[in-house]
Amino acid sequence: MRNAKPRMRTRFKPGPLICFIIVSLFLAGSAVRAHDPGLSALDVHVSRGAITVALSMASADVALVTTSRDMDSRGALISLARNAIHVSLGDEPLSSVDADASIDATGARVHLTFAVAASNDRARQLIITSDVPQRLARGHRELLIVYADDTVAAQKLLDGESDSIVFDLHRTTGDTPGIAWSFLKLGNRHILSGYDHLLFLAGLFLAAVNIRQLITLLTAFTVAHSISLALVVFGGVYLPGSIVEPLIAASIVWVGIENLAGAKRRRRCLIVFAFGLIHGFGFAGALTDLGLGSSPIEIAKALFFFNAGVESGQLLVAAVVLPVLWTIRSGALWQTKLQPLCSALIAVAGGYWLFTRLL
Repeated sequence: MRNAKPRMRTRFKPGPLICFIIVSLFLAGSAVRAHDPGLSALDVHVSRGAITVALSMASADVALVTTSRDMDSRGALISLARNAIHVSLGDEPLSSVDADASIDATGARVHLTFAVAASNDRARQLIITSDVPQRLARGHRELLIVYADDTVAAQKLLDGESDSIVFDLHRTTGDTPGIAWSFLKLGNRHILSGYDHLLFLAGLFLAAVNIRQLITLLTAFTVAHSISLALVVFGGVYLPGSIVEPLIAASIVWVGIENLAGAKRRRRCLIVFAFGLIHGFGFAGALTDLGLGSSPIEIAKALFFFNAGVESGQLLVAAVVLPVLWTIRSGALWQTKLQPLCSALIAVAGGYWLFTRLL
């Protein structure tokens, strides 16, 4: 009787492998789209005899509209606004009677004026439609705010699937909970769709050796970007995107390299705070293009709820990633190979963004 050859069994540990695949796919997607898909603002002021519309766009979105050097940039923006924004009073569509546009280093502002005939002055229903998000980057959002008698009367966050609002002109009180919810969603979506910010956080997750250290690093990051937001909104401090964006990419390179080389806790916390200030200026870019309100109280509310959205997004990412990460990190394969490899991939992705943003 022949002796049966013993079966060779290969121990397969799916946890680290799956984690590595997820990180690799995440980095691949990040290299394609490292930025938030875009945010614009549409302010509608209703007064007797006229309705004025102001479209605010960031410089990155302006570049999508004015792709040719020979193109009349102001004309292209005005054409976009007139073709994409439609205003109806009652059952009658209104036509714009005046249009103007201005462009600066931060972006562009387009103003349209719609005349209201005396016969329609008592109409109750105002319908505003904007397909600006559909004409720009995929995933673009637009914050629509209606002002009646200089008071916020209605608001809605528009996107490619929801592009209109119907408003009762006889309702003059603002929807404060709705406005707060809109800015909360803006902050939440900004952090969840900003892969450069998420990758910086991933680097912090990989570096932390325990919950206490992770909380310390996240607190330093949170306090720092909250300070930056306040400086931009209330203090008028401005850093151009040509400086902020490369520095954000550099912070990702740094966190990946230091994960490989190791760093003292105190030094790491201070540097995370410094980079948090830079990321805060990046977050502020999503707010300064919107026009946060006409009073200090409205501005403070917008800042508070936007920041709350950013923090809730960070907590959501931590709640999903950390249980998986800390379950598998005790294995030898993770400590010796996968953790260094993931850190190296983070540094490479940051280096790629740094190179492209310096061009």
